Amino acid sequence: MNSVINSGIFKSTMELITIRSCRSRHMSSDQYQCIILGTNLIMACMLLTNICSNSFISTAQASDDQMQGYIFTHIDEEFVSSSTYRKLVSSKTSLLAQCLATGGARTAFPGTTAYTNARIVNNLRNRYAPAAFVFPTTIAQVQNAVHCAKQSAVCIAPRGGGHSYEDYSLGGRDGCLVVDMMGFTAISYNNAAQTATIGSGWRLGPLYLALWNLGKVTIPAGNCVTVGVAGHALGGGWGFSSRKFGLVADNILEAQLVTANGTLVIANAQQNSDLYFALRGAGANSYGIVVEFTFRVHDVSGPITRFQYFWTNKSQQFQAFKGFQTWGANAVPEISASFYLDPFGNSNIEGVYLGPQASLPPLIKSFLANTPPASSSTAEQSDWITLILQNGGFPTGSNPDVLNLKNYPLPTNTFKAKSIYVNAPAGLSDAGITAMLNSMHSDSNDNAFFLFDLYGPTSNINQVAADATAFVHRSSLFSIQMVAYWSIAAQASTDFTFLDNSWNTVRPFATPQAYQNYIDRDMPLTAYYGSNLNPLIEIKQRWDSQNVFNFPQSIPLVVT
Repeated sequence: MNSVINSGIFKSTMELITIRSCRSRHMSSDQYQCIILGTNLIMACMLLTNICSNSFISTAQASDDQMQGYIFTHIDEEFVSSSTYRKLVSSKTSLLAQCLATGGARTAFPGTTAYTNARIVNNLRNRYAPAAFVFPTTIAQVQNAVHCAKQSAVCIAPRGGGHSYEDYSLGGRDGCLVVDMMGFTAISYNNAAQTATIGSGWRLGPLYLALWNLGKVTIPAGNCVTVGVAGHALGGGWGFSSRKFGLVADNILEAQLVTANGTLVIANAQQNSDLYFALRGAGANSYGIVVEFTFRVHDVSGPITRFQYFWTNKSQQFQAFKGFQTWGANAVPEISASFYLDPFGNSNIEGVYLGPQASLPPLIKSFLANTPPASSSTAEQSDWITLILQNGGFPTGSNPDVLNLKNYPLPTNTFKAKSIYVNAPAGLSDAGITAMLNSMHSDSNDNAFFLFDLYGPTSNINQVAADATAFVHRSSLFSIQMVAYWSIAAQASTDFTFLDNSWNTVRPFATPQAYQNYIDRDMPLTAYYGSNLNPLIEIKQRWDSQNVFNFPQSIPLVVT
């Protein structure tokens, strides 16, 4: 994206968000069509996922009616010739292969095309090299994978969508067995109870479509359609209906998981309630491999209104942002919204109102009264599945079936992100806003943006007690996500410095808390779990005393 901006084709973020679709200059007409969106969050999603990037890798069609990611017809010769490959191909790998073969699941080992394909994940910054991939389709095969990892003394990492910001879906280091759950896509809907029981391998796009087709219901998850529901839900899960319906984690009624001893365990409010507590906010590969969720689902059959306001000058950013946080402290829960800032001087708000367009104006009147005149704005009434298509970056009029993601390549980028929470109701002080903007503008970084996801005291997110689930962030006005991305490795250190400086500038005006789904290897666990960390450690000791399920920021066995 950086090369496109600098080339003069697009001279500002505003030009990007007014163009509905494009093709990368490095892609032929029969390759993947990329979409530039008209929303702040989806624009950020696309910057993260690089759908219009010059570094987009050519693809062929996916197989097995699944979104496979990039499909290569050759092995990665550079990797095969590396010392990392030689370390992986050992007697330990042979033992692992023999053990996994007894379970009957498909596997991929280093030196094969299948392994090259499987190793592609959303963030290419680390590119860890697993010992192997296994693709179970039954609970018995998941249990066998856990047994084999323990027997072979290799680390184990479940993978849903491959969107971990620190590549923990590849294990967070070399040599792990990755258990890819893409084969777990069963679903059933109970209309009377308003619940859905789903396999843990669903991605958000196909899941939204399935729930819509079953009963015009949804879970309050995020926008990026390739994200896996499991990691998203187990870490919290904010989306454009969360202020009304809560986080995805708040809507988990039950989970079934394979624990460290290979046992299938049910966790809900009545059964194994300690594990149920931990899974809702700290469940990503610290306690076991979730194979199935039962979610509370919500009716979204009524009209949905999506609104956006845009500003293009640096001089407007202070007032526009202050107007957002002042309004957000009292916004009705039927509205979820996110605010966007970048070093170019662009600002915008995207909001979703769970109601008709005619009822929206009085609900945002105070916001508009306290912000500068917008350079442009939109408001559009549609239905829920149309909103999902729009937020997914699909062209207007797309058939909803495109959400099944058949032959849809996993988008990739190279990026780093940091996050921080700001408490309600005050938000950032004037001094804090000024300091944040000055820090953002000081670097003129054209590869960065900040996103502010609204929580707030009127939201149903904040109605849940901090100790009711592992998700402790229940007093927040908003989270800030700071993102920098690059296509040239030499840019990385500059972007790391930019993020560190920005975070350190905001910290005196904010909390020490951060969002675990925007995982950052530099953050302490207390930032993610706060006062819940010690109870989570105790639960870890009960359910995984040998620390079978671990990664660089997993829940430890002892306080560190």
